[in-house]
Amino acid sequence: MKRIIGFAVLVSSIIATMPTPGSADEPVLRFSGDLRGRWETFRFSEDETGSKKDRRARIRYRLRLDMRARLNTRAAVKIRLGTGDTDTRSGNQTIGSPVDFGPNEIDVRRAYLVFTPFENGKLPNRDGHWAFQFGKVANPFVWKHSKDVLLWDHDINPGGISTTFDLAFADGASVLYVNAAGFVISETSSGSKDPYMAVAQVALKQNLGSRFKAGIRGTWYNLGDLDSLFIVRGAVGKAGDSTAVTTGGGNIPDGLTGDVNGGSMNVIETTLYVTMPGTWPVTVFGGYSTNLDAQASQLTTAGEDNVGYNIGAEVGDEKKNVLVGGGYYYLEANAFPSQFIDSDVLDGFTNRKGFLAYLSRQIMSRTTFALTFLHSDAIETTLPDYGPSVKDSERFRTQVDLVYAF
Repeated sequence: MKRIIGFAVLVSSIIATMPTPGSADEPVLRFSGDLRGRWETFRFSEDETGSKKDRRARIRYRLRLDMRARLNTRAAVKIRLGTGDTDTRSGNQTIGSPVDFGPNEIDVRRAYLVFTPFENGKLPNRDGHWAFQFGKVANPFVWKHSKDVLLWDHDINPGGISTTFDLAFADGASVLYVNAAGFVISETSSGSKDPYMAVAQVALKQNLGSRFKAGIRGTWYNLGDLDSLFIVRGAVGKAGDSTAVTTGGGNIPDGLTGDVNGGSMNVIETTLYVTMPGTWPVTVFGGYSTNLDAQASQLTTAGEDNVGYNIGAEVGDEKKNVLVGGGYYYLEANAFPSQFIDSDVLDGFTNRKGFLAYLSRQIMSRTTFALTFLHSDAIETTLPDYGPSVKDSERFRTQVDLVYAF
């Protein structure tokens, strides 16, 4: 996988820098970003481990700065800088941390080259686009429709090479999307193979006249050459591996792939939504996923625990009136690696179920107010089999946000 990615990167880089008709003499730079202020509270109930955290409140902020440099008609560079230290799943900085007014870090969240085989990315004589991306990229496999956070935290930016393709037909009423990628999860210097993720996705979005819009997708994730450290990070987060960059846990060590030393896993998922446009548009959404390689544990009483699903709905428009929504999320212990799970809805754990309710309103130009309520709890509570994901699992969380976009 690493050789394939390396060769693809070399070819893309050479082609992207070749002169093309209409190439820009100087890069065209564009800047954008956002600053979010958040007041957040937690309330915990005593769980099956006897753990009960105190109530907590904190003030946080997140700063993101995006830069885009158009090199020519076939190539561009995109960069995102942001707060959050090295945590892959959160750009938040808590006010009062570090102590005594210590400085906060700015990190490279994204840095990637976009190369298009045709000028301006458009397919010749067809209504569509095709592009390749290399570097630390925005996740191309999640949708902005509704709360698409069953498997992925949207702050995670995987690294590798990917391609995105779309083609409109039936007078633009239907759009076919095909996305694929090869990502390197971790690089090993010992000469052994590097853990990787290969992804393929097909999606269709359909405009059914003025009354309905719908979309459906199917995604296949193949994670290969996984090592024991990856398994440890998925089981207990930072607790058992000094290389971990985020908290979390919940995977069963010999259940995720059937091998505590690593191995491989294949996950398939499907997601759909239906929207009824109007002054108060209504969107209903849902998704389902399963880990095909999960196995019942030989070390504990845990079963395969390989399924995840969600369902929810949204009403309104935050710019025209107000957006109100809610959803339910259910993710068993071995449904997906826990280090990629959303840090808000399920607190970054598998073996969790929970719901959220939210509203947002643009209160003035480029300024949005949002309010979110979240509740999560463990699915299985047998101890010590599910211990890491049971502790402090029953949690009520409130978030009040003010977001300034620029």
